[in-house]
Parts: sequence; structure tokens; C-alpha cells
Amino acid sequence: MAYQPASNNTTTTSLAHLATVWYNRRALDQLKQMFRFLGGTEPDIIPQRVGKTVQWFRYTLLPANTTPSTEGTVGAGLQLTTTTVSATVSEYSDFATISTLLDSTAIDPITQNFAEQLGYRAGLSVDTITRNEFDTNSGTVLGTLGPAYTSDDGKRAVALLRAINVRPKLQAEDCFLGIIHPYITYDLQADNTAGGFIDQARWNNPEIMANYAEKLGEGIIGKSGGVLYKTSTNVTTTGTAPNVLYNTYIIGLGAVGSVDLGGRGPSRVEDPSRQNFKVNVIRGGPQIADPEGKIGSAVSYYFVYVAKTLDSTNFRYKIVQADASLV
Repeated sequence: MAYQPASNNTTTTSLAHLATVWYNRRALDQLKQMFRFLGGTEPDIIPQRVGKTVQWFRYTLLPANTTPSTEGTVGAGLQLTTTTVSATVSEYSDFATISTLLDSTAIDPITQNFAEQLGYRAGLSVDTITRNEFDTNSGTVLGTLGPAYTSDDGKRAVALLRAINVRPKLQAEDCFLGIIHPYITYDLQADNTAGGFIDQARWNNPEIMANYAEKLGEGIIGKSGGVLYKTSTNVTTTGTAPNVLYNTYIIGLGAVGSVDLGGRGPSRVEDPSRQNFKVNVIRGGPQIADPEGKIGSAVSYYFVYVAKTLDSTNFRYKIVQADASLV
């Protein structure tokens, strides 16, 4: 008897009962942004029941006295001067409801997964609100010294900040904090000039760099010119392709404040793949607002927050706008 192929297989149309798809119940991973800007601020808290506006004050420095005193004569007393900075916190919130039937029939734990998605939205919102405050001050913006961002651009920003006595944001490391886009990182790391990134990298102690990563989290791409750089894709861009400029932020101590209402502030999340933003998960059931119990669950977030520039006389950070050679 001659060989015959199988008369029934997975494509046989008469076998209507065959399962055609196996559904994986685990969602695929997502390309999530990292949240860097909150780490560049000075945190503060307004206690509850004292209003929603915070006010800071700063003494005006007294200048040097180069005039000798007159013997036997009582001089004039000095007068102190202060300036104030204030900011008002605002509410931010979102929610979603899931039907009882959907919650009971979805192939995945949909309420839990929706809570994770909402938490990412909340964390990205905090990062963007904070970044927008850094962007409000046009007096901080610099262009690059050459066609692309190099170590010299970071050095120049540091020199301008140190010239007005701004201290490093990362005092233990004696470094200013840099927040930089990966495209601009490429140009920075390609800087092979004398004293450039590659030249300086030869002198960076690997153990110290590993210690930075342990203390300050992932995303550190290196130290150059007094700046410790961390990458973020959530930087502001200006212009249109192919002439897009990417902001690199060089941040000193006391640049921007981040204020929470006590017990109502946002979660301080930097890596949303490793940390969860606080989200409310509410299980439904028959109640006055839903007598039939058709709302199976609800997820929400709520926080009260404001970011505010703390010194508008001498901005304590710089923004360098640079084109990217990759795009």
C-alpha cells in the first residue's frame, strides 16, 4: 500500500471543536521610562491642617566691610533683609472601574494589571510635573560649545554654577547631578578629546562607580567634569526633526523644591519596573451607589504635590540644549 498522509490534522475544517489559540495569561513587558527628576529636587512636606501654601525664606547675604571703624564712635547698626518663595500644592488623581463580569471572566488578573498601569501613569505624571518646573526658567538655558554635547559642556555648566557659589547636588560624591537623554549620552561617551569623557573614564575607579550605582540607583552612565550623569528619555525637546534639541539638566543643591502634603504626597519611584507607585484598589459589590453589584473593582491614585524653583535670583541649575548626531 502506498504511503498516504494523515487524513486528519490541525487544519482539518470538519474538526470544529479544536482549540486554535493558547492565550498566555502573563502580559508582555513594556518599555517604561525611568523617573529621574524627583531625585534632583529638595524634598519638603506641608503638615495637614495648616493650609495648602508653603513659604520659604532666605536671608540676603551681608557684603564685606572694608571701612575701618572710627575710634570712640558707636557706628550704625546693620539691618537684615530676607526674601520669600512660596508655592501652593495641587491635587492630582485618576481612576478606572472594571465590571464584575469582566473581572470574573478576563484571562488575566485585570484589576491587578490595571493598577500597575495606573501606577506607571502616576509616576510619569510626577516626573513630568517636576521636569516642567525645571523647564520654566529660560535664563538657565545654554547652547553647546561645539556641534555636539561633550564633557566640556558639562564642565562649563559646573563652572558657571560654582562661580555663583552653588554647591553640588550630590555632596557626598562632590558632583552635580546630570539628567541626560540616551541620544546625547552617545555623543558624550564618544568624546575622545584630551580631558573628554573617554580620557576621564580611564581614571574613574570601578569600585567607586559601582558604589555610586548602589547608592544612587541604576541609570548612571558615568562621571565627567564634576557631573554624575543619569539617563532619562523624559527630557524636554524643542524643534522638529531633523533639528531637534534635547535638554541636558545639570543640577546643583537647592535648585528646585518638591513639596508633599503630609500623608498625601506621591510615591518616590525612580524605576517603575522595580518599584510600585501607591495605588488604591477597591473591591466592589452591592452597595448604595451600585445596588446590583455590577462594578467589580476600581483602581485609583491620588496625591497632593507641587514643584517650585527655590532661587530665581541665581538659578542653581543649567540646561544645555544639544542636537543629537544619531537622529
